[in-house]
Amino acid sequence: MKAVKIIKLTLLSTSIIISSFLNAQELRPFRFGLKASPNIGWLKPDTRGINSNGASLGFNYGLMAEFTLGNSYNYGIGSGVEISTFSGKLEFPDVVAPIDTTLVNSRNSSSYTYRYVEIPFTIRMKTNEIGYNTYFANFGVSTGFRVRGRQNISYSLPTGNLNEENIDVLGEIAPFRFGLILGGGVEYNFHGKTALIAGITFNNGFSNIFKKDYYELNTNGEVLLNNNKPNQTVEQKAISNYISLDLGIFF
Repeated sequence: MKAVKIIKLTLLSTSIIISSFLNAQELRPFRFGLKASPNIGWLKPDTRGINSNGASLGFNYGLMAEFTLGNSYNYGIGSGVEISTFSGKLEFPDVVAPIDTTLVNSRNSSSYTYRYVEIPFTIRMKTNEIGYNTYFANFGVSTGFRVRGRQNISYSLPTGNLNEENIDVLGEIAPFRFGLILGGGVEYNFHGKTALIAGITFNNGFSNIFKKDYYELNTNGEVLLNNNKPNQTVEQKAISNYISLDLGIFF
């Protein structure tokens, strides 16, 4: 009987040790992966006379990393490096010289495209694995460093539209962008340590995207001209937002 008890105790101890070992294997302190995220972006202006004029498509891609917090499977820190390209459209009063040097008032419909190197920093909360799926939520911030800025302009004039395309406006864009991240999704354990993810992220900018001044407007909402010169003394303000569909793989 004693021998049987010893055998049972040994088997139980071995089972506990193996189970602990397997759990330790599942609780990886660090994971690394790749992601691609098509997005829809728009601008939210905060300057008199400037209005949002719709959304545009963009695309993000890059590396993602996850660090486990302590010994908990359910909490982690997410980070990485992304190349983020997003867009937005604005409409506002402007001036242009269509024939000679004489400025005339017009309406400017512009589409902007920005590219930033972004570094997100989020808290990731995950459920335990349900079947092969794990559900997660992300909350945090992102910091972006500008690398490109382009603008397409369409001036509305009595004689028709005057268009200018692919204008380099990198110098008019703020060098840094800060945003708030809210998102969530599902992770599918594909094979071994490999997992596929799909999710949605809302990136809400809270810093001014522009680094330029705008014109003073008259009571009619047109650019105020003095001796064929506008008074460009008003700070142009707008924040950039986008919603992305995140697709990725952890290794």
